[in-house]
Amino acid sequence: MYKLILVYLFFFSALLASPKEFLTNDTIYVGDKVKYEISWEDDSVTDVILEAGELYEDESLPVLEILSVEKTENKLIATIIFFMAGEFYLPTVWKENGKEVKSKLKIVVSSNLTGKETDIEDIEPPLLFSGPYLLRLLGLILFTCINLYGLYALYLYWKSKPKVVDAIWEKNPILPESTKRLQSIEQYLQADSILEKELTFKISEYLKEVYSEKLNENLLGQTDSMFLSTIHDKTHIPDALIREIRMYFRELKYNQNDVILTKEKAKAVWEKIKKDFLV
Repeated sequence: MYKLILVYLFFFSALLASPKEFLTNDTIYVGDKVKYEISWEDDSVTDVILEAGELYEDESLPVLEILSVEKTENKLIATIIFFMAGEFYLPTVWKENGKEVKSKLKIVVSSNLTGKETDIEDIEPPLLFSGPYLLRLLGLILFTCINLYGLYALYLYWKSKPKVVDAIWEKNPILPESTKRLQSIEQYLQADSILEKELTFKISEYLKEVYSEKLNENLLGQTDSMFLSTIHDKTHIPDALIREIRMYFRELKYNQNDVILTKEKAKAVWEKIKKDFLV
Protein backbone atom coordinates (compact mmCIF):
# COMPACT_ATOMS: atom_id res chain seq x y z
CA MET A 1 0.00 0.00 0.00
CA TYR A 2 2.86 2.36 0.87
CA LYS A 3 4.55 1.67 -2.47
CA LEU A 4 1.29 2.30 -4.33
CA ILE A 5 0.92 5.69 -2.64
CA LEU A 6 4.49 6.59 -3.63
CA VAL A 7 3.75 5.64 -7.24
CA TYR A 8 0.65 7.87 -7.26
CA LEU A 9 2.56 10.75 -5.70
CA PHE A 10 5.34 10.40 -8.27
CA PHE A 11 2.79 10.29 -11.11
CA PHE A 12 0.89 13.40 -9.97
CA SER A 13 4.10 15.33 -9.26
CA ALA A 14 5.27 14.56 -12.80
CA LEU A 15 1.97 15.88 -14.19
CA LEU A 16 2.27 19.08 -12.17
CA ALA A 17 5.88 19.56 -13.27
CA SER A 18 5.12 19.18 -16.98
CA PRO A 19 4.45 22.41 -18.93
CA LYS A 20 0.84 23.33 -19.72
CA GLU A 21 0.00 23.97 -23.40
CA PHE A 22 -3.19 25.55 -24.75
CA LEU A 23 -4.60 27.66 -27.61
CA THR A 24 -6.80 30.76 -27.40
CA ASN A 25 -9.24 29.35 -30.03
CA ASP A 26 -11.36 26.26 -29.47
CA THR A 27 -12.17 25.99 -33.18
CA ILE A 28 -9.57 26.86 -35.84
CA TYR A 29 -10.07 27.40 -39.58
CA VAL A 30 -7.58 27.84 -42.41
CA GLY A 31 -6.32 31.44 -42.40
CA ASP A 32 -7.03 32.04 -38.67
CA LYS A 33 -4.40 33.67 -36.47
CA VAL A 34 -4.29 32.03 -33.03
CA LYS A 35 -2.27 32.41 -29.86
CA TYR A 36 -0.38 29.41 -28.51
CA GLU A 37 0.86 29.44 -24.93
CA ILE A 38 3.07 27.07 -22.93
CA SER A 39 3.84 27.75 -19.26
CA TRP A 40 5.78 25.90 -16.56
CA GLU A 41 6.45 26.33 -12.85
CA ASP A 42 8.96 23.62 -11.96
CA ASP A 43 12.72 24.22 -12.22
CA SER A 44 13.11 20.78 -13.77
CA VAL A 45 11.69 22.24 -17.02
CA THR A 46 14.41 24.04 -19.02
CA ASP A 47 15.37 25.04 -22.55
CA VAL A 48 11.82 25.59 -23.87
CA ILE A 49 12.27 26.34 -27.58
CA LEU A 50 9.86 27.36 -30.36
CA GLU A 51 11.29 29.33 -33.27
CA ALA A 52 9.41 31.67 -35.60
CA GLY A 53 9.14 30.69 -39.26
CA GLU A 54 7.22 28.51 -41.70
CA LEU A 55 6.59 24.80 -41.14
CA TYR A 56 6.54 22.44 -44.13
CA GLU A 57 5.26 18.87 -44.36
CA ASP A 58 6.90 18.47 -47.77
CA GLU A 59 8.76 20.70 -50.25
CA SER A 60 5.67 22.52 -51.58
CA LEU A 61 3.71 25.18 -49.69
CA PRO A 62 3.93 25.64 -45.89
CA VAL A 63 1.20 24.23 -43.64
CA LEU A 64 1.56 26.94 -41.01
CA GLU A 65 3.70 29.93 -40.06
CA ILE A 66 4.82 30.95 -36.59
CA LEU A 67 4.61 34.74 -36.91
CA SER A 68 6.08 35.76 -33.55
CA VAL A 69 7.42 34.20 -30.34
CA GLU A 70 7.64 35.93 -26.94
CA LYS A 71 9.37 34.14 -24.07
CA THR A 72 9.53 35.07 -20.38
CA GLU A 73 11.01 33.27 -17.38
CA ASN A 74 8.24 30.65 -17.15
CA LYS A 75 6.05 31.24 -20.21
CA LEU A 76 6.25 31.25 -24.00
CA ILE A 77 3.56 32.82 -26.24
CA ALA A 78 3.47 32.47 -30.04
CA THR A 79 1.19 33.83 -32.79
CA ILE A 80 0.44 31.26 -35.51
CA ILE A 81 -1.44 31.25 -38.83
CA PHE A 82 -2.53 28.01 -40.53
CA PHE A 83 -2.53 27.52 -44.33
CA MET A 84 -3.91 23.97 -44.58
CA ALA A 85 -6.51 21.80 -42.88
CA GLY A 86 -5.51 18.76 -40.86
CA GLU A 87 -3.98 17.73 -37.53
CA PHE A 88 -0.66 19.29 -36.50
CA TYR A 89 1.84 19.38 -33.65
CA LEU A 90 3.99 22.47 -33.13
CA PRO A 91 7.79 21.97 -33.10
CA THR A 92 7.96 23.00 -29.43
CA VAL A 93 10.69 21.16 -27.47
CA TRP A 94 11.94 21.40 -23.89
CA LYS A 95 13.88 19.41 -21.33
CA GLU A 96 12.45 17.78 -18.23
CA ASN A 97 15.17 16.66 -15.83
CA GLY A 98 17.61 16.78 -18.74
CA LYS A 99 15.46 14.63 -21.07
CA GLU A 100 14.17 16.22 -24.30
CA VAL A 101 10.36 16.31 -24.66
CA LYS A 102 8.26 17.40 -27.66
CA SER A 103 4.87 19.13 -27.75
CA LYS A 104 1.89 16.81 -27.13
CA LEU A 105 -0.83 19.37 -28.03
CA LYS A 106 -2.74 18.17 -31.11
CA ILE A 107 -4.09 21.08 -33.19
CA VAL A 108 -7.06 20.39 -35.48
CA VAL A 109 -7.59 22.86 -38.35
CA SER A 110 -10.76 22.89 -40.46
CA SER A 111 -10.87 23.75 -44.15
CA ASN A 112 -14.00 25.90 -43.62
CA LEU A 113 -12.72 29.45 -44.16
CA THR A 114 -15.61 31.42 -42.68
CA GLY A 115 -17.26 28.88 -40.42
CA LYS A 116 -20.64 29.48 -42.11
CA GLU A 117 -20.54 27.12 -45.08
CA THR A 118 -22.87 24.12 -45.01
CA ASP A 119 -21.83 20.64 -45.94
CA ILE A 120 -22.66 19.31 -49.38
CA GLU A 121 -25.90 17.38 -49.18
CA ASP A 122 -25.84 13.70 -49.99
CA ILE A 123 -26.99 12.92 -53.50
CA GLU A 124 -30.42 11.31 -53.45
CA PRO A 125 -30.87 7.92 -55.14
CA PRO A 126 -32.44 7.96 -58.63
CA LEU A 127 -36.20 7.78 -58.94
CA LEU A 128 -37.71 4.37 -59.63
CA PHE A 129 -40.28 4.37 -62.44
CA SER A 130 -43.07 1.80 -62.43
CA GLY A 131 -46.77 1.48 -63.26
CA PRO A 132 -48.28 4.65 -64.80
CA TYR A 133 -45.00 6.51 -64.28
CA LEU A 134 -43.23 4.03 -66.55
CA LEU A 135 -45.80 4.65 -69.30
CA ARG A 136 -45.34 8.39 -68.92
CA LEU A 137 -41.58 7.97 -69.15
CA LEU A 138 -41.87 5.87 -72.32
CA GLY A 139 -44.24 8.47 -73.81
CA LEU A 140 -41.82 11.25 -72.96
CA ILE A 141 -38.94 9.36 -74.60
CA LEU A 142 -41.01 8.73 -77.74
CA PHE A 143 -42.10 12.39 -77.90
CA THR A 144 -38.48 13.52 -77.54
CA CYS A 145 -37.31 11.17 -80.31
CA ILE A 146 -40.02 12.46 -82.69
CA ASN A 147 -39.03 16.06 -82.02
CA LEU A 148 -35.34 15.31 -82.50
CA TYR A 149 -36.10 13.56 -85.81
CA GLY A 150 -38.20 16.56 -86.93
CA LEU A 151 -35.42 19.00 -86.04
CA TYR A 152 -32.87 16.86 -87.88
CA ALA A 153 -35.14 16.76 -90.99
CA LEU A 154 -35.47 20.55 -90.89
CA TYR A 155 -31.70 20.86 -90.60
CA LEU A 156 -31.17 18.66 -93.67
CA TYR A 157 -33.78 20.66 -95.63
CA TRP A 158 -32.19 23.98 -94.63
CA LYS A 159 -28.73 22.71 -95.50
CA SER A 160 -29.82 21.58 -98.98
CA LYS A 161 -31.26 25.00 -99.93
CA PRO A 162 -28.99 27.50 -101.74
CA LYS A 163 -27.99 30.37 -99.53
CA VAL A 164 -27.53 34.05 -100.35
CA VAL A 165 -24.42 35.38 -98.68
CA ASP A 166 -24.19 39.03 -97.77
CA ALA A 167 -20.54 40.02 -98.03
CA ILE A 168 -21.05 42.87 -95.56
CA TRP A 169 -22.52 40.67 -92.82
CA GLU A 170 -20.08 39.03 -90.41
CA LYS A 171 -20.71 36.91 -87.34
CA ASN A 172 -19.78 38.53 -84.09
CA PRO A 173 -16.69 36.78 -82.74
CA ILE A 174 -17.18 34.71 -79.58
CA LEU A 175 -14.88 36.09 -76.93
CA PRO A 176 -12.95 33.66 -74.71
CA GLU A 177 -14.08 33.65 -71.09
CA SER A 178 -10.69 35.01 -69.97
CA THR A 179 -11.14 38.02 -72.27
CA LYS A 180 -14.57 38.71 -70.78
CA ARG A 181 -13.15 38.59 -67.25
CA LEU A 182 -10.26 40.87 -68.30
CA GLN A 183 -12.72 43.40 -69.72
CA SER A 184 -14.71 43.20 -66.46
CA ILE A 185 -11.56 44.10 -64.46
CA GLU A 186 -10.62 46.97 -66.78
CA GLN A 187 -14.17 48.38 -66.63
CA TYR A 188 -14.19 48.09 -62.83
CA LEU A 189 -10.91 50.01 -62.63
CA GLN A 190 -12.73 52.95 -64.25
CA ALA A 191 -15.52 52.95 -61.63
CA ASP A 192 -15.90 55.89 -59.25
CA SER A 193 -15.90 53.55 -56.22
CA ILE A 194 -13.52 50.56 -56.25
CA LEU A 195 -13.87 48.11 -53.36
CA GLU A 196 -10.58 46.36 -52.64
CA LYS A 197 -12.37 43.10 -51.78
CA GLU A 198 -14.43 43.09 -55.01
CA LEU A 199 -11.32 43.80 -57.10
CA THR A 200 -9.52 40.90 -55.41
CA PHE A 201 -12.34 38.47 -56.29
CA LYS A 202 -12.30 39.60 -59.94
CA ILE A 203 -8.50 39.19 -60.18
CA SER A 204 -8.61 35.75 -58.52
CA GLU A 205 -11.25 34.44 -60.96
CA TYR A 206 -9.40 35.92 -63.94
CA LEU A 207 -6.13 34.20 -62.95
CA LYS A 208 -7.94 30.86 -62.61
CA GLU A 209 -9.52 31.31 -66.07
CA VAL A 210 -6.18 32.21 -67.69
CA TYR A 211 -4.29 29.28 -66.17
CA SER A 212 -7.17 26.91 -66.98
CA GLU A 213 -6.59 27.80 -70.65
CA LYS A 214 -2.79 27.67 -70.36
CA LEU A 215 -2.66 24.32 -68.54
CA ASN A 216 -5.67 22.86 -70.39
CA GLU A 217 -7.48 21.88 -67.20
CA ASN A 218 -10.39 23.28 -65.18
CA LEU A 219 -9.10 25.25 -62.20
CA LEU A 220 -12.21 27.40 -61.68
CA GLY A 221 -13.73 25.20 -58.99
CA GLN A 222 -10.55 25.09 -56.90
CA THR A 223 -9.95 27.07 -53.73
CA ASP A 224 -7.21 29.69 -53.85
CA SER A 225 -4.83 27.37 -51.96
CA MET A 226 -5.46 24.47 -54.38
CA PHE A 227 -5.12 26.79 -57.41
CA LEU A 228 -1.83 28.31 -56.20
CA SER A 229 -0.50 24.86 -55.33
CA THR A 230 -1.27 23.76 -58.92
CA ILE A 231 0.57 26.65 -60.56
CA HIS A 232 3.41 26.16 -58.06
CA ASP A 233 3.83 22.59 -59.34
CA LYS A 234 3.26 23.30 -63.05
CA THR A 235 4.85 26.71 -63.66
CA HIS A 236 8.14 28.44 -62.94
CA ILE A 237 6.65 31.26 -60.87
CA PRO A 238 8.87 31.89 -57.79
CA ASP A 239 7.66 30.53 -54.45
CA ALA A 240 7.92 33.98 -52.84
CA LEU A 241 5.40 35.47 -55.30
CA ILE A 242 2.97 32.57 -54.78
CA ARG A 243 3.16 32.91 -50.98
CA GLU A 244 2.69 36.69 -51.26
CA ILE A 245 -0.46 36.49 -53.39
CA ARG A 246 -1.87 33.65 -51.28
CA MET A 247 -1.63 35.83 -48.17
CA TYR A 248 -3.08 38.79 -50.12
CA PHE A 249 -6.12 36.79 -51.28
CA ARG A 250 -6.72 35.26 -47.85
CA GLU A 251 -6.47 38.59 -46.02
CA LEU A 252 -8.86 40.40 -48.37
CA LYS A 253 -11.35 37.75 -49.55
CA TYR A 254 -12.23 36.04 -46.29
CA ASN A 255 -12.00 38.86 -43.75
CA GLN A 256 -14.22 41.89 -43.24
CA ASN A 257 -12.84 44.49 -45.60
CA ASP A 258 -14.72 47.58 -46.83
CA VAL A 259 -11.66 49.51 -48.00
CA ILE A 260 -12.27 51.72 -51.06
CA LEU A 261 -9.25 52.19 -53.31
CA THR A 262 -8.39 55.16 -55.45
CA LYS A 263 -8.10 54.47 -59.17
CA GLU A 264 -4.32 54.93 -58.98
CA LYS A 265 -3.94 52.44 -56.08
CA ALA A 266 -6.26 49.89 -57.73
CA LYS A 267 -4.35 50.11 -61.02
CA ALA A 268 -1.04 49.71 -59.16
CA VAL A 269 -2.34 46.48 -57.52
CA TRP A 270 -3.54 45.15 -60.89
CA GLU A 271 -0.28 46.05 -62.70
CA LYS A 272 1.84 44.27 -60.05
CA ILE A 273 -0.20 41.07 -60.28
CA LYS A 274 -0.07 41.18 -64.10
CA LYS A 275 3.72 41.62 -63.94
CA ASP A 276 4.17 38.71 -61.49
CA PHE A 277 1.72 36.19 -62.97
CA LEU A 278 0.73 37.15 -66.52
CA VAL A 279 3.86 38.42 -68.27
